[in-house]
Amino acid sequence: MEKADGTGNVSYDPTNHSTMTDLRQAKVDGIANDIPLAELDSEGPADVLLVGWGSTQGAIVAATNNLRADGASVDRVHLTHIHPFPPNLGELLKGYTHVIVPELNKGQLVRILRAEYLVDAKPISKMIGLPFTASELVKEIRAIAGLSLATPTGAEA
Repeated sequence: MEKADGTGNVSYDPTNHSTMTDLRQAKVDGIANDIPLAELDSEGPADVLLVGWGSTQGAIVAATNNLRADGASVDRVHLTHIHPFPPNLGELLKGYTHVIVPELNKGQLVRILRAEYLVDAKPISKMIGLPFTASELVKEIRAIAGLSLATPTGAEA
């Protein structure tokens, strides 16, 4: 059952249904005004952005630190709100060559980011009931982004 716009009476009218659907979506969209901006962890210009949410945070932080220690320029952002997204997320994503999304599922967030912001986000998916380790993320991130290890002399390996 759905209420009629304006009166609150029960309505089965298809046009009213469309109106009420639009009103509900506008309420959800309006919540974005109260969501804090997404905070970027950055140490300067980078081509790689890691986007995480939920329980992937610890492994992503560790992987970012490991990659930076090896000389790679990698940024990260951890989302605490995913519907709606923080209002600045689209602008953050546009500045990167590689947007990589580690997820402990089949890649639902990466598909939404691709559709919503038209970025070529790449998934790292794991669905075996165990969390990511930093070392497995580092390996996958290097492969996706084409990052190589720096040698002690500073030359690329």
